[in-house]
Amino acid sequence: MQNSARMKPYSVDKSPAAYDEYKFTLPELYRELAKEELREDDAVRENALAEMRIWIVKNPHIRKCRTDAKFLLRFLRFRQFSVPMACEALERYLAIRALYPSLFKNLDCNETVMKELVGYEPLTYLGQDHTGRAVYLYRFGMFNGEKHSALQDARYIVLILETILEWEESQIGGLHVLLDYDGCTMSNFEKWGTSDLKLIMEVYSQSYPLRFSEIHSTQLQKFGIPVVETLVSFANPKLREKITCYKTVAELEKHFEPALKPTVYGGEANLDELNRAFRKRIEEQREITLGLDDMEIDVEHYAAVWAFEESSPTDEISGALFKQLNIM
Repeated sequence: MQNSARMKPYSVDKSPAAYDEYKFTLPELYRELAKEELREDDAVRENALAEMRIWIVKNPHIRKCRTDAKFLLRFLRFRQFSVPMACEALERYLAIRALYPSLFKNLDCNETVMKELVGYEPLTYLGQDHTGRAVYLYRFGMFNGEKHSALQDARYIVLILETILEWEESQIGGLHVLLDYDGCTMSNFEKWGTSDLKLIMEVYSQSYPLRFSEIHSTQLQKFGIPVVETLVSFANPKLREKITCYKTVAELEKHFEPALKPTVYGGEANLDELNRAFRKRIEEQREITLGLDDMEIDVEHYAAVWAFEESSPTDEISGALFKQLNIM
């Protein structure tokens, strides 16, 4: 389906007419979290949105951009309502999307390959824990290592990220990730080149407004260590500090809240039901995700500002994570 034929769920027009009236509709827990952790209240939010919209209108290098509150709050919450830092984060996000269209454009959950990848269910939304964090189970071994390329797997990851970034609960509460490498084969890892890993970590830790609280992983096989080492070496220091690796599933299981613990780990949460609900939300947001392609920037300008050049991984940083497991 062509962009011009789509019903747009929001406007990318930079005129004031495109602005929406924001209302905070989340449970009180999130209002308190937003105030305590992000310095957000009604007055701060209203003023910051107004400032950011003025900046977008005046920015000659941004031609079309979403100005609805939910989108801009991705970046304001990511940067704790520092408007200059949120504007820089928005520019970086727009730049990487424009500079790498093969990865970020036309993320259609109904497209044949994407539909198949979604059907593998490598990532499951388990729900919100008692602190308000969005909890995700990431089973890397669910990817078909031989059938799909690294680019195709990466596009699935970006589709998921764009989906959950629309959820204000995730914007405020952050993400808690439980990563299980059980079932992986050599083919799951060997297709990822250094440049692929650099780009995907650029997404995770620099260019997408993702607020990770904790990342716990287990059952990484020895043949996967060099690839994961390289990936982690490209992470920024703050993200690296949030990653913990375990030898056993039992150690990972301690980080599931009882109500969110899947049956495959001895809990009561039904993964089939959770995955059906997650797929439904992905499908419901299809037009929103595809509509992101309508945003436009001066690509040449941002290519010069942020080249996203490949850099060499730092072995001693990533290696420290795995030496604790005695599997180096």
